[in-house]
Formats: sequence, structure tokens, C-alpha cells
Amino acid sequence: MQMLTLQGKVILGIDPAIATIGYGAIRDDHVLDYGVIVTSAKSSIYDRLKQIHDDICELCQMLKPDVVALEMPFFSREMTSASKVLRALGVIELALGECGLCEPIFLHQSQVKASVAKYGAQKSEVQQAVMMIFGLSEPPKPDDAADGLAIAFAAQSGARANVK
Repeated sequence: MQMLTLQGKVILGIDPAIATIGYGAIRDDHVLDYGVIVTSAKSSIYDRLKQIHDDICELCQMLKPDVVALEMPFFSREMTSASKVLRALGVIELALGECGLCEPIFLHQSQVKASVAKYGAQKSEVQQAVMMIFGLSEPPKPDDAADGLAIAFAAQSGARANVK
């Protein structure tokens, strides 16, 4: 597998979900933007997925990423939320493809945590680590936004999941 060089590239990290999608954009050691996309639990699944699609397209137009990294969702036994998150992931990939970003980098949660803190790190540890890595004055909030930055950093550091 040929190693992708990401120096000087805008990397958008996305933590897929149905309710709160974290994102973070970096270039080298600089944070360009971070935040969350929030959908209302009172909205229909169609409206939530449509909002995710539209917001991801808007993010891509605004940030103009060269590369996108996505964390692969992890599920224990809760299949109802798993179904919704996987649908959201598909919509995110569709939006990325429409923006010309057809080959995202997929990462496992363990790869993301290990690249910024340690394997099994808690959310607060990831926030603190991201703050230190990028020299931020405070931890990125909410924690989903910190996850987006951690995902982008993990991709920049060369982490890759064995997923196609």
C-alpha cells in the first residue's frame, strides 16, 4: 500500500453518528475549524439524514478538504442505534463523493485514541491531548468535536484501518 503524504493538506476528520457528528479540520499542526453537526431526535430519520448530507456538503465547500478521515463506528449490542449510525455513515460518504472526496481514510477508534493519547483513553483524555497537540488554550468542546480533530490527526500521522 502506497503511503499517502498529507503534509500541507487540509484534512477533515469526521466522527459519524446520527445525533451529534463531530468534525475537525487541520493543516499540518494548525487547527482550521472544529465543531459538531447536531440533528434533532424529534425530526424524522429522513430529515436527520438530509440535514447531515447538506451540512457535510456545506462543510466541504467551506473548508475545501484535500482528504477526509472517518472513524469506523463501534457497536456493542445496541442494534437500533447501530442501524441509524450506519445510515448516517452512508449519507456522509454520499455527500463526500458528491464533493469529489470519494476515497476517505477509515480509522478504528483504537487507532485514533492511540495516536493522540493511549489505547483506551477516555473522552476527557482525548480532549486534553488534542489541546496539547495543537497548542489550543482550552480543550475542544464538545468532546465530539475533539474526536473530529483527533481523527484528522490520526490520519495525518499515518493511521489506516484495513477497510475498503
